[in-house]
Amino acid sequence: MKRRTGTVDRLRRLAVVAAVTCAVWLVAAPTVSASVQGPCEGTATIDGVTYDPSFDSASKPIVVPEDRSGLRIPYSGAITAQNTNYLGAVGIVVGPVTINIADWGLDENVDDVRATNPDAVYILGSELDSIVGLYRVTAFHDADGGSCDADAMVKLEGSVMSTPVGAGATAGAVLAGVAVLAAGIPKGKKP
Repeated sequence: MKRRTGTVDRLRRLAVVAAVTCAVWLVAAPTVSASVQGPCEGTATIDGVTYDPSFDSASKPIVVPEDRSGLRIPYSGAITAQNTNYLGAVGIVVGPVTINIADWGLDENVDDVRATNPDAVYILGSELDSIVGLYRVTAFHDADGGSCDADAMVKLEGSVMSTPVGAGATAGAVLAGVAVLAAGIPKGKKP
C-alpha cells in the first residue's frame, strides 16, 4: 500500500507542476522596457496611434489589431551617423525564436543618401496572423557610422484560443487538471 501511495503522490506532484507550467506559459508576459541605443530615432503609426520609444512596457505596449494581415503602417526613421554599407531588421521574439517582420540592406549607399520620404508605409504580411499576446519587438540598424538597437513591447490582439499554440496549451492545461483529479481519486481494492 505504501508503494501505491508514493506513486499517487508523485503523479499528483507531476500533474501540479504540469498545470502550473502551462498556466505560467499562457499568462506570462515579458517585462522588457523599450529602449533605443545608438544614433537612431523613429516612429510608426498603427490604427491612428503614433508609437515611439515611450510605449515601453506591458502596461503601455504598441497595440496591433486582431485583423492585421495587410495592415498599413506609416513610419519614419533617421540615423544621425554615416549611413553607408547598412543593413537592419525588425522582429518579434516569440519564445526561443524571433519572427522576422522586415529587413533591409546590405546597401552600399556610397554617397550617404538620406531618404526624405514622409509617406513611407510598411504593409504587414501574414507572418503574425496566428500569434496573440504580449511580446518583445526588436530592431537593429548597422552602418559604417554606427549601430542602433531598439526594443519595445507589442500587444498582438486576438483570442488565444484562435491560435494553434494557444489551443494546444489550453488543451495541455486541461489534461494536466484531469491528471490531478485522477491522481486524487482513491482506487478501490481488487477482490
